[in-house]
Amino acid sequence: MKITTIIISTTRARAPLLKQAISSVINQSRKPDELIIVSSYTNNEIKELVNPYGFVIHHTSNKVGPMWARGIKESSGDIIAFLDDDDEWLQNKLSHIEKVFKNTTDLGLYHNLFQFIDINGNEIHCNELPTYYCSVILNKKIITKDNTNKYIRLDINEWLHADYWQLFYNTSSLSALRDPLIKRLDIIESVNLYSDAILFILILSQCFIVLHEPIILTKYRIHEMQTSRKILNGELMEMAIKDYELFNKIIKESACNSD
Repeated sequence: MKITTIIISTTRARAPLLKQAISSVINQSRKPDELIIVSSYTNNEIKELVNPYGFVIHHTSNKVGPMWARGIKESSGDIIAFLDDDDEWLQNKLSHIEKVFKNTTDLGLYHNLFQFIDINGNEIHCNELPTYYCSVILNKKIITKDNTNKYIRLDINEWLHADYWQLFYNTSSLSALRDPLIKRLDIIESVNLYSDAILFILILSQCFIVLHEPIILTKYRIHEMQTSRKILNGELMEMAIKDYELFNKIIKESACNSD
């Protein structure tokens, strides 16, 4: 089983964090078979860091979807492990992912638990953060192969506060089969902000299993440049609405709905 890691970086201001993200990948106990960085800027130091393990793609976009889609298209792994440029992984992340996919029939998407860290990498408890962050922690194992209709919500606010975000929150905690993603690259290219939600519903809509485990394998960094901070502050709502509409569109086209 071949594992590709994809990291996207949308702004040069996060280049120092990207280097830490890359280090957490190349220092895995089970090395990635391929490492792809999709970046909106050029940086020779990052390119040299990545070269022994993979390659860097220069791709500029104001949305995350086209960048993830480009990385997926260029990848060759059976499994894709996603990582944002401001997050990191624990050293056993890829070895655990490999075991889970080998041992779980029809698994399409895997989501692990995460710990919060600050800009310097120090652990933060969710109680020290806005209430929202504790709400996305799920401390029990969940295996789901649901009728996708159950994830429909009537408006954007209902969707953003739905109780199912715990199953997929934080793209850096997601790993997926490549093949079902390749089939819907057009959808992934359309994503504005919520790659985690769209990857989740894309996999479910093709009748694969989604598995969440309460095992911490990701370090989720909280900082001022963070996109989720802007969303919590009411910014980027127009882009969020477009992802909400895309989420519902996938459900309506799903092969895994029942009346």
